[in-house]
Amino acid sequence: MRRVRYLLLALAGCSILPLRVSAQNPANLTGLVTDEAGQALPSAGVFIDAMNLGSLTNENGRYLLIVPAARFTAGQQIRLTAQLIGRASQTRTVTLQAGTVNMDFSLASDPLNLEEIVVTGSGTSTQRARLGVTVNSVKAEEIVKSNESNLVAALAGKAPNVEVTSSSGDPGAGAYIRIRGANSLSASNQPLFVVDGQPMDNSSIEIEDIGGGTRGTAVSNRAIDLNPNDIASVEILKGAAAAAIYGSRAASGVVLITTKSGRPGVNEMQWRSSISIDRVSNTPPLQTGFGQGMAAYPGVSVQLGEAPGSFTETGEICVEVYGLPRNRCPVSWGPAIAAGTPIFDHGTEIYRDGLKSDQYLSWTGGSETTTYYLSLGRLDNRGVVDGDQQYNRTTVRLRGSHVFRDDLRLAGNLAYTDGSGQFIQQGSNTSGIQLGALRTPPDFNNLPYLCPDSGKTATGTCKPGLHRTYRRPNPATLAETRGYDNPFWVAREMTNTADVGRTVGNVNAQYRPFGWLDVNYTLGVDYSADERRSVIPKSSADFPQGRMVRADLVNMVLDHNLVATARRDLTPWANVEVSLGQNLNQSEYRRYQVDGQNLIAGTDELDFTVTKTPNEYREKIRTDGYFSQASFGLWEQLYLTAGLRMDGSSTFGEAGKRFMYPKASAAWDLTKYVDNTPLSFAKARLAYGVAGKQPPVFSNVNAYATGTVTDGWLSPNGLYTIYRGNEGVVSGSTLGNSGIKPERTREIEGGIDFALFSNRMSLGLTYYDNHTTDAILSVDVPPSTGFFSKYANAAEFQNKGWEATAQLNVLEMGGLRWDVNANWGRNKSCVLDLAGSEKYALRGFVGSQVAVVAPEKDASGNITKCHQFGVFYTGDFVRFGRGSLVDGVNIDTKYPGWSEGDLYIPADGYPIDAGQSYVTGDANPDWTASFRNTLTIGRSLSVSGLVDVKRGGDAWNGTAGALDFFGTSARTAPYHGAGKSEVFGETFLSQQGAHGPGAGKSVPLNWATWFWNGIGSSFTGPDSQAIEDAGFVKLRDISVTYSVRNMDYIDRLGFTGVDVSVSGRNLKTWTDYTGVDPESNLTNQSDGRGIDYFNNPQTRSYVVSVTLTR
Repeated sequence: MRRVRYLLLALAGCSILPLRVSAQNPANLTGLVTDEAGQALPSAGVFIDAMNLGSLTNENGRYLLIVPAARFTAGQQIRLTAQLIGRASQTRTVTLQAGTVNMDFSLASDPLNLEEIVVTGSGTSTQRARLGVTVNSVKAEEIVKSNESNLVAALAGKAPNVEVTSSSGDPGAGAYIRIRGANSLSASNQPLFVVDGQPMDNSSIEIEDIGGGTRGTAVSNRAIDLNPNDIASVEILKGAAAAAIYGSRAASGVVLITTKSGRPGVNEMQWRSSISIDRVSNTPPLQTGFGQGMAAYPGVSVQLGEAPGSFTETGEICVEVYGLPRNRCPVSWGPAIAAGTPIFDHGTEIYRDGLKSDQYLSWTGGSETTTYYLSLGRLDNRGVVDGDQQYNRTTVRLRGSHVFRDDLRLAGNLAYTDGSGQFIQQGSNTSGIQLGALRTPPDFNNLPYLCPDSGKTATGTCKPGLHRTYRRPNPATLAETRGYDNPFWVAREMTNTADVGRTVGNVNAQYRPFGWLDVNYTLGVDYSADERRSVIPKSSADFPQGRMVRADLVNMVLDHNLVATARRDLTPWANVEVSLGQNLNQSEYRRYQVDGQNLIAGTDELDFTVTKTPNEYREKIRTDGYFSQASFGLWEQLYLTAGLRMDGSSTFGEAGKRFMYPKASAAWDLTKYVDNTPLSFAKARLAYGVAGKQPPVFSNVNAYATGTVTDGWLSPNGLYTIYRGNEGVVSGSTLGNSGIKPERTREIEGGIDFALFSNRMSLGLTYYDNHTTDAILSVDVPPSTGFFSKYANAAEFQNKGWEATAQLNVLEMGGLRWDVNANWGRNKSCVLDLAGSEKYALRGFVGSQVAVVAPEKDASGNITKCHQFGVFYTGDFVRFGRGSLVDGVNIDTKYPGWSEGDLYIPADGYPIDAGQSYVTGDANPDWTASFRNTLTIGRSLSVSGLVDVKRGGDAWNGTAGALDFFGTSARTAPYHGAGKSEVFGETFLSQQGAHGPGAGKSVPLNWATWFWNGIGSSFTGPDSQAIEDAGFVKLRDISVTYSVRNMDYIDRLGFTGVDVSVSGRNLKTWTDYTGVDPESNLTNQSDGRGIDYFNNPQTRSYVVSVTLTR
């Protein structure tokens, strides 16, 4: 066998030898590439497509492309093309011969990038001018300017109707993205991410205490593993018409990401270094005039942890100071603070300046046949919390390609990410850092957070080393409840880590057996291992004996994609391009988790917990798809495309194993018909498509597990299914549906694109209407089946909207240029059917949910009013427009002149709690827009800024509602003691009108009877009081960059270019919202948007960066 191997190597060597001998006289293609004015164009691509050969122009606009002698015959004619983004490409016929062949190019301006090749998915691409669908492009420099570590966050404000929300300002926090609204209850409404042709996992997995819905910590979305510096471009396929080629995974759109690659003819090294200072952008305002209540003053003694009704008092403070019954003594707010008493700002004291360092080094280059790209990145981000809060990331990417023959090109792409984060508790959580800090009275010092060695504090004695809080300032034992954990103790003593190792790689082969046929094959893998660890030391309010959670999360995606594309000119005025392809995808997820309770003091290892509860889960989904697409170009003005994808999946029911997803589009270039007008370009387009979403895993079968069964009588702890070694399982509560089908979204869109005044101004306008049927939700089944519910294709949704994009060259004079890019989008969704259910809760609390609510219908079943996807469903006051009855009388008919939503005010002058829930707000914006201004001065200086606008859209400020109850919010300060007089609907709750017998009546309002013991807070009254307008205008980013190229003093330092930039991120927000930030969301990357309940704050950044090129 070894001899055979040596023989093969010898034959291979012999076959190469003649090539080397014959390659002594290549054809050297050279020339100059310029613009219309004759100015040199650096970095323009010059290539021979038929030979897979290419090069780039240097700083002087000159190129050199060497064609080896073995690859051509003397006199052979080839087509040589020059192209550059923002310029119209040019193709010339060249006759090859040994020696030097000169060919110059002049590229005309093309600011609309009509000849740019746009990736349209699954190995297909087309010229932008031929597109009949909406594909928004985001350039690499736009991503870098954002100064975001998370690619998804970097897309904010970059395209119309692309909603992006960062959950918090914590390092490593996740970001949510939604395109053209939501259309699913059972699947994610975020788009499919595809990197270099390979689907990528962008999940956000919550584990209790490390991201658990309304409690826990921030959770990263896995797109954070991508280094934004590695990105070359992003294409956003927005609707079913554009994304249908991805079939049953693309109803929410597709984000196509292309990473940087090597360039022939250029060997370049680049180092980018940036340092930023992060600061908290906003904290809730607190009152500083009134001190501590419960258990803090002589004469009031309570047993903490007991119900309010069991409080015992030995004095009259509750009666004399607050006018309350003795069993309703306040917990945070007490008497007025005496002059000279130290005051502590609990809204800001836990924060400091954060620091972020982002270092990036890359090498790129290649020859006519080989290219390479290697990058190394390191991110170190220390958070703004004064404790252990950080996110660190190391990335390595290697990408290369080699042309073996004229008809064969092989490429590979390998990336590795090592990410680690230490996160801080937040939300509805007694360990939440904001919850503990903001409820603390202003006269209580949270430091030291541990009882000092002396055992003495300002208010008494305690046991050294124990965790102290304002509700237990002098602890004597570990087991004593602290009420709420001290924020400094949370920041410095708790552990909440996530350590991720991720490898993404693929190999690609491009084979051209004939000049008209290309075969493209990609095989890729995406593997990640995420280790989570949460340690809550002893003396925590929730877990006095301590708790530890360990979880290992493993995710692996395998993807195979094969596509063959044929291109032919049928006639001088007609051409066709046909693609046929196959895709195989397997996604596997495994979770191993252990919850340990009762830590041995002083330890933080799982082995040192007394009780351990293991949990294991795994799933595997396999999908196979076959697709075809045909595009026709007629008379160089009419472009027709039609395609079909057929998918099968292991999640589909037995009743239907395969489903079809068609698409069709037309684009008509009208430019030839607008001569002698200000129009320089015009195109009309129309498209239709169908895309889907797969059913939840295991929804088509009955699932079983081990567990505990109890009826409340047999045993307080229930009966285990595994008993004394005997095997046993219990079925889940959800009945499998063998007929389950994928959700189906049909969309039609149409639009126009045109340019004016020699392309100095352009505008695109799009209208779309998508309709989702067979949406999956859980419906009730009779208990006699042995189950409570089952998944069914029963819901129906609709999204309609408008989108506009505009580019304007405002000024171009000498070396001065001013460009404006703008986009605007409006989406309106409608819940058409919920299969008889009144609502479906997405996220939130019992009295304040973000939900999907069924439409209102008349007696004939016709929809009279539909609600958007994701509205607030909360308790409310009695209002007009609902047919409410008061004392048996319909107030709508008794009191004319009202507007819907006005308050009903009875004779005593105070509103009434309706005692039931209604739709009281909408988290969806009315419209969104963004504006980027770029000012370029000469070739060296540029100033750029992005303003992001969201008009309308509500948020539930549960933080303010809770602080009103505890008496620490600033807005409760005027209502201490006797309070002040107010008129509901005029001077108080003035955003709503008021009618009724008590309307216009001035009534006394004080904190004790309204906020604490009445219905004036979200703790004691309707949650609708906490809903606020969350619209905003935000300065998303601004930068000033100075660039130097090929200067003598730069050359002497060994560099060809230097860029210095000073920039800012989220520097200013104009909003009426009173919470931490109108974009904040407690429930991470869930579809329950707009929930703010002691969320960790957002941040703003000041950045300095330097880029060196050689």
